[in-house]
Amino acid sequence: MLTDSQKLTILEAYKKDPKISLNDLVNLAFPENPELDGRSKEGRLVRAFLTENNIRARPSYEYNKMENIELNDQQKEFISNNCSVMKAVEIARILFNNQKLSNLNHETKTVQVFIKTIPGVIKNLNQSDNEEENYLEYKPPNTIDRAVARVNKYILNGYDRNDLKTSEKKNIESLINYLHTHRFIHQINTYTEQRDRQLFESSFIRYAHDKPDLTQEEVDQYIVLCTDIIIAAAIQRRIEFLQDLLDNSATDTEGKRISMSLVQSISTAQTEYNQCIGRQQKMLSDLKVKRSQRIADQIKETASILSLVTLWKNEESRKDMLRLAELRKNVLKKEIERLSSLDEIKCRILGVSEEEILNG
Repeated sequence: MLTDSQKLTILEAYKKDPKISLNDLVNLAFPENPELDGRSKEGRLVRAFLTENNIRARPSYEYNKMENIELNDQQKEFISNNCSVMKAVEIARILFNNQKLSNLNHETKTVQVFIKTIPGVIKNLNQSDNEEENYLEYKPPNTIDRAVARVNKYILNGYDRNDLKTSEKKNIESLINYLHTHRFIHQINTYTEQRDRQLFESSFIRYAHDKPDLTQEEVDQYIVLCTDIIIAAAIQRRIEFLQDLLDNSATDTEGKRISMSLVQSISTAQTEYNQCIGRQQKMLSDLKVKRSQRIADQIKETASILSLVTLWKNEESRKDMLRLAELRKNVLKKEIERLSSLDEIKCRILGVSEEEILNG
């Protein structure tokens, strides 16, 4: 059975909003369990109480047409001034002082509709002045000269084109292959701002220019890592902008309300920034460990091969020595057989040859 307090809560909520849903009334009556709905045991109790009092609550499946939200002049001005650097959902959370709003909420959609009515093209503060340059398709370097110039653009004391070592040339050739992967070109072309493109390219080149042995999986992971770097930079710019708004907010009641929303938005953005930095550090650490392990395994394999080669060479050397010993043995054997005749030795000692003895 419902308690008197629960019944009073239901009646007051219905009186305040006759279009309230049955699920909302159940959640108000049983706030300790927000997962309850009209089909639960508690929901049936609420429904029976409403029936007793000739009250019809709106079922959850029944569409509830939202009343149009009228924006005042101050809200419209705030949207016009900030839509170029803030998302509609962020503006809605500040204007309506509700950090739980999402893109699906009526308040956010109202802000989105008003943004579309703003005359003229509002230029994003983060955009480059040369918009044609921003939207040009990215072209990766095709030659060693161009790749070296690109590396030296972002790395101090990079490569000397006139004196490239064999290992350095291998690094550059591998980097050219990395920059020509479809995923890299696709990702960098998603950025319309030249600053973001340069940050993305420079980050990738700094990480990959001296690693000629990266697997395709590792190249993709470095691309994701650089994407997180762009996200972190965007969040940081947003925090700085929100902080400026907070510093310049008014001191009246409306200004104080907006200030509290700005503080919450800044806190949320800082949390997102910290999470993004944490992902970068973890991914970079995983990539270093994975590559180090692979290199260590390659060294072990190379050492094993060298050992086999050394053993093989030692075996060949032993066989050569045995062959020489066998030859020497054969020579000595023949010499022994040749000297085995004592008569011939005596004749040589006397200075007489066999022919002289036989023929007188």
